[in-house]
Formats: sequence, structure tokens, C-alpha cells
Amino acid sequence: MRYLVTTRRSERGKVPSALDAVSADPGVTVVNSSDPQQVTIETNENTANELRAKIGETHFVEPEIRRSLE
Repeated sequence: MRYLVTTRRSERGKVPSALDAVSADPGVTVVNSSDPQQVTIETNENTANELRAKIGETHFVEPEIRRSLE
């Protein structure tokens, strides 16, 4: 499943970027990192929950929502 990890605006410049916060985590594949403050990752729900517990005070970890026009 894909998740969007975003550095909280109030924390930017004070904490590691979203990319730095998740890239070394086992079980996380970075899918898009064109903006290091907002990255798309692929991981399972358990790892996403662990990330929320670990970095949730400084970063948002939310499921990516895809909409189709079908």
C-alpha cells in the first residue's frame, strides 16, 4: 500500500525531512521523492503504524488516495 509522508510545516528546518525520516527504515520503499518534505512510500500497514508512532509528532503519515474517473 502507498502512503504519503509529509513534514509538518511548523517543523520544517528543525527536524529531518520526510525523505530522511523514512528512507533508512526497513520495509519502506520510496516511490517518489521529488520534494524531500513530501514523499510517497510503499509499505505495509504495520510498518506505517510504526512510522506514525515514531515520527508522528513531526510528520504526517497518511494513506495515498487515488481517484479514478471510471
